[in-house]
Amino acid sequence: MSAIHSLVLAAALSNVLATAVATEVTVEKDLPKRAKARFFERVQAGELADAVAHRGQPVDVKPGQYHLRVPCDSMKPGSFADITVTIDDNSRTRLRLEECGVQVDSH
Repeated sequence: MSAIHSLVLAAALSNVLATAVATEVTVEKDLPKRAKARFFERVQAGELADAVAHRGQPVDVKPGQYHLRVPCDSMKPGSFADITVTIDDNSRTRLRLEECGVQVDSH
């Protein structure tokens, strides 16, 4: 097998493996009750930022633990709640961002 064929085969296998470990996450697009202006823009989502930006649409992410900072203005204006969310392998997860928290529904 030539070096080019080996490289193409390795790239294809890598793509298949990357796809196999991805899981689907959807962030609900409804604004939480009592949320202040620009709630979603103020969420600090790290690696889940794409899912927050595309609210209502499924986004593929790697399974694992993710850290979120969610606005918590009802406690103190400008404050945040630190949340850790676990995304399971081969699941469909819906995240409903709430003021001071996150509701997780995974199946």
